[in-house]
Amino acid sequence: MKVFIQKMICSGILILLVFLSGCAKKTTSVSEVTEITFLSNSVKPYDTAIPIMITEFEKQNPNIKVKVEMLPTKGLWEAVEIKLGAKEPTPDVLFVDSPLTTTYVMKGYLESLEDFFSNDERKQYVDICRQYGTVKGKLYAAPFVNSSQVLYYNTRLFDEAGIPRLSKDPKERLTWEEVIELAKKLTIDKDGDGVPEVFGLGISQISRPYQMLTMPQSLGGKAIGKDGLTVSGVFTDEAWLKACGFISDLFNVYKVSPKGVSASDMLAYFPSEKLAMLIGPDYNHLAYSRNESLTWDYAPYPYFKDGKPVTPTGSWSLGINKSSKNKAAAAKLIKFLTLYPSCIDWFNLDGHLPSNKRTLEYIAENEKFTKWPFDIFTLINYECQNTAIPRPLTPGYLEYESLLTNAFEDIRNGGDVKSILENAEVAVERMLNKYK
Repeated sequence: MKVFIQKMICSGILILLVFLSGCAKKTTSVSEVTEITFLSNSVKPYDTAIPIMITEFEKQNPNIKVKVEMLPTKGLWEAVEIKLGAKEPTPDVLFVDSPLTTTYVMKGYLESLEDFFSNDERKQYVDICRQYGTVKGKLYAAPFVNSSQVLYYNTRLFDEAGIPRLSKDPKERLTWEEVIELAKKLTIDKDGDGVPEVFGLGISQISRPYQMLTMPQSLGGKAIGKDGLTVSGVFTDEAWLKACGFISDLFNVYKVSPKGVSASDMLAYFPSEKLAMLIGPDYNHLAYSRNESLTWDYAPYPYFKDGKPVTPTGSWSLGINKSSKNKAAAAKLIKFLTLYPSCIDWFNLDGHLPSNKRTLEYIAENEKFTKWPFDIFTLINYECQNTAIPRPLTPGYLEYESLLTNAFEDIRNGGDVKSILENAEVAVERMLNKYK
C-alpha cells in the first residue's frame, strides 16, 4: 500500500511537471511576440495601402505584431517632435519626410541603418533617393516612395478652344511663358462677373517649397547656400525676383489661377473641371483615370525659356526611432516595405514613383506601363534621372519651409515681391544662425 501511494505521488508530480512545462512553453511563446508601433502618414493612398501591407508582413513574421498609428502630414511632424524629442521608445518605425532627415539625425531622433542593411540592399534604392536618407556617409532613412510632377490638362477644354494636344516628349516641354498664353485662352468667365467658371492654370502646391523652389531654380537660382546654413543673397537675386514676379502675375495680372485655394482643394478643382490645366503630382493619374466623366492627358513639367528644366522630387522615407527597444523588428518591417520583392506589391497598391530600382525594372518590363495612362511612368522616371532637384538638406528645414510658405502665400495674394523676399531672407537667415 505504501509503495502504491509513493507511485501515485510520483505520478502526480510527473503530471504536474508536464503541465507546468506546457504552461511554460505557452508563456515563452507569448513573450516571443514583439509588438512595434508604426507612425504613418494618413493621406491617400497610404490610409488603405499600409494596412494591407502590414497584414502580409505579419503573416510572414508571426512573431512581430505591428500597431499602426496614422496622422496627416503636419500632425505627423508634430508627433515626431513631441515623442522623439522626449526620447519615448515609440513609435519604433516612422515616416520621415526626405528633407528632414538631416534635422532628425542632428536632434538624435534616428538610428543608423548601417548595421541592418547590406551593401546590395542599399544599392536597390534609386541613387538620388538614397542620398536623401544619407547623412555623413551613413544611411538613416530608407527611401519608401519618390515623387515628380506633371502638367495635367483637360482635353475637352483644349479641343473646344482649338488647342492641339501637348507633346509628352520631355525635349518638347512647354515653357512657363507658353503655359501662360494657353491659360489665358482657357480661362472662361461666361457671365462676365469677373469670377471665371474655369481657370486656365492651377498649381497644386502653390505655396510649398517642394514645388515652388523649381521656378527660381529653373532660372539658375539656389534654394540655400552650399553649407545649408545661409540664404544671404539667395532669395533676393534676379532669378528669385523674376520667378516670384511670374507667380504673382498668375494671380494678380493675368488672373488665370484661383486665389485662396488650398493645395488639397486645388487637386479637386481639376476633376471638377474648374481648371483647364493643373501642375500636380504624378500619382494623381490613378484617381483621374477612374473618373469616367473626366477627359484628360498629361505633359512634362514646364520651365522658363531663359532657363533649364527643373522638376520637384523627393518624398517619404522610413526610419527607426533611436530610443526604440525593438530595433531589429523595426528594421525587418522597413526592409519588407522598401526592398524587393514586396516593394513591387507596395507599388501596385500605392502608385507613387518608386524609390527602388527593382520596381522600376518591373515597370520597364511590364507591357501595361507602355499604355496610357500608365505610360506616365516613362516620363516621370526620365525626370527623376535628368531634371529632378531635391529640397535643401538643412537642419532648419521645418522652419525654412514654414517661413517660405508664408512668403509664397503673400506673393500669391499680391504683396510686393521684392519686399516679401527681402523679409523672408532676413527671417530665414536669422533662424539658420542658431544651427551654426
